[in-house]
Amino acid sequence: MRLLVCGGVFVEHLAARRRIGGSGLTAAVTAARLGADVSLASWVGRGEADEAFALLDDAGVDRVGVQILNGLTTTYKISDPADLAAPMPRLTQGAVPNMARPALPAARLVLCFGTPGFDAVERGWLDRPVENATLLFDRQGPQSKISGVAMAAMLPASTRVMLTNVHEALAETRARDLAGAVHHLPPDGFEAAIVKDGPWGTTVFGPEGFERPVGAYPVTVGNSIGSGDVFGGALGARLLAGDEPPAAADVAAAAAAAWVTGTYNQPPADFADVIAALREAQPPVWVDRRRLEANRYEVRTAPALDGRSAERIARGLRYLGMETSPSAREPEVVQVAATGSDPVAAAIGAAITTMRGSVGTLPHP
Repeated sequence: MRLLVCGGVFVEHLAARRRIGGSGLTAAVTAARLGADVSLASWVGRGEADEAFALLDDAGVDRVGVQILNGLTTTYKISDPADLAAPMPRLTQGAVPNMARPALPAARLVLCFGTPGFDAVERGWLDRPVENATLLFDRQGPQSKISGVAMAAMLPASTRVMLTNVHEALAETRARDLAGAVHHLPPDGFEAAIVKDGPWGTTVFGPEGFERPVGAYPVTVGNSIGSGDVFGGALGARLLAGDEPPAAADVAAAAAAAWVTGTYNQPPADFADVIAALREAQPPVWVDRRRLEANRYEVRTAPALDGRSAERIARGLRYLGMETSPSAREPEVVQVAATGSDPVAAAIGAAITTMRGSVGTLPHP
């Protein structure tokens, strides 16, 4: 049984370091490290081809479907890769495929990521591979050339699963909050939707109101860039192995947690052992974002911070569903310490820990 991953190979500049990454490469390597038989459909500029191929070869990923282009490789520059309020990457668009589509293998499961500058769905790359297969589709935000899940719903897959984070789900459903978005999940043409929400966990939605929470594993965030790609690769590997979506998402959550510590440029050979150890060390906790959205919060820090730092904290918590703006009713007070070299990150991290402890639950996939 084969997993076909379709996504980008990019250069990523993360503060003081550079790596070869991208949705396709990172997800494919992750899935291979978890034991899946993986092929990659992608493209890379000639200058980075040898480096990218060495990473794929080391992980045992079939790269016959990776096209080498006479042009630059798409590049992202991220000044603050651990920023919980969105890393705000700067994109330099590189070359995109302009030759015949690759002859891709049949697959039991196809993981398709949206990418900037090129729409693999519209160009017909996946028409044959997804026949009688499960499609796992991750649009990857507003920079994606694929306009939305409606395009992916046209692919001739036997089963379609939407993989998204909560902010992409809000944009897709045009809802103000998750409480409103769930009425439109899974979207038309899809049998399930898996919605990631960072430190709060993941929720699996199915037909007729099916909903299953999957917890997040607490770690210190060093680098969030690529965590969604790792999640997707691990999820695809476990679905291919026969796991039900909640159980597969639990492994994927642990993989993403291991990744965001910032230890790796790509998942290492012992990544499966790293994930297993993390799952053994502590139970995952799920926080219902809808409960946070229904409240208002006042954050008090010790020591008191300047106005700019307070605004950064408010922005970070708003990204997590914790609105700190004044409201007609009494807000809930979250008292946290602001310590260390980055008091803003410390305060946001402390607020996450507080919420996990006060309203978190221990789900059982």
